[in-house]
Amino acid sequence: MLQERTLFAQRWRLPRARIGAVVALALAAGFVTWIAVRSGSSGGPPARVTVTAASQPRVVSAADLRAAAAAIGHPLYWAGPRLGTRYELTRAAGGNAYVRYLPPNVRAGDRRAEFLAVGTYPVRNPFAQTRAAGRRHGAVTLKLPGGGIAVYDRTRPTSIYFAYPGSNVQVEVYSPRGQVARNLVLAGQVVAVG
Repeated sequence: MLQERTLFAQRWRLPRARIGAVVALALAAGFVTWIAVRSGSSGGPPARVTVTAASQPRVVSAADLRAAAAAIGHPLYWAGPRLGTRYELTRAAGGNAYVRYLPPNVRAGDRRAEFLAVGTYPVRNPFAQTRAAGRRHGAVTLKLPGGGIAVYDRTRPTSIYFAYPGSNVQVEVYSPRGQVARNLVLAGQVVAVG
């Protein structure tokens, strides 16, 4: 999902009409899921995490992240537990998933691009796509242990993307301070939720 602009920065600056459409889609998907769960209920407690085509950002626990990772059919990446933060999970169409780290006083869905975030994107040939992006003008490619590669753009160093051979996802790590994102990736701290 390497694009010309940082996806996280774009995501939180969408026009109001588009945000309304996304919210309406998420509410409709949530309603359909509620009907399906309600009608198929066996009387036991419902699952804590319901996976839909798109969802509104919501604050979740580490256990909820593990449940979502088990349900989406591909790895879900995060930067591990971080003191003084809450986890915001957003699912998007196509299987994309975002984990954002919010301070306690920030509500889920806050539109500011001021917080650490990890995006997981199921794409075809993620390693080849990441390697190709590393050949673009202004790109910096870094080798990762285990044969992975990471790429960031010198002109937009707030996001770094990485992938491993044989993986079915590409991962984006965003921080308003790009060096933070790069350090997390290079230190091997951005891992699949497990």
